[in-house]
Amino acid sequence: MPIHVDWGRNPISIKSLNKDELNDLLVFLRENGLKKHSIIMPDRESGGFLFFVYGKLEESFIEKWKSEGE
Repeated sequence: MPIHVDWGRNPISIKSLNKDELNDLLVFLRENGLKKHSIIMPDRESGGFLFFVYGKLEESFIEKWKSEGE
């Protein structure tokens, strides 16, 4: 399962079955100025893992991270 970003949720949630993938994304986002976020935690509703972003997050950052990983 790829990373899933729930843009309609406040705070924004970012989910994946792969915790390492979320960690890599979180490092990338912090290096690009993201300051307010939760820790990565188990997703009790649908399995896998998730973290929350408290504040503004541009879709372009997610797309840039995805393209760099290819």
